[in-house]
Amino acid sequence: MATVNMDRKSFTFMRSYPNMIPLSAAQVEAIAAALEPFAFDRVYSHFFDRVISTGAKEILRNSVARYVGAINGAYDAS
Repeated sequence: MATVNMDRKSFTFMRSYPNMIPLSAAQVEAIAAALEPFAFDRVYSHFFDRVISTGAKEILRNSVARYVGAINGAYDAS
């Protein structure tokens, strides 16, 4: 599941939000691939104050890249 982050400038991806279980990189890439054919600019989240009012498709692409990078260790401290 993808959801709008609190900053309303990015998405995050979790298998279970109550249990804080993240998705794998492959699953996040599958979500991105499934949504790619659709045209969208705005996203409403399950929280009334978490709306991406414009640029949502590009924000999703950037969030997927950031998430997959993090899962794969791109931001690990050396």
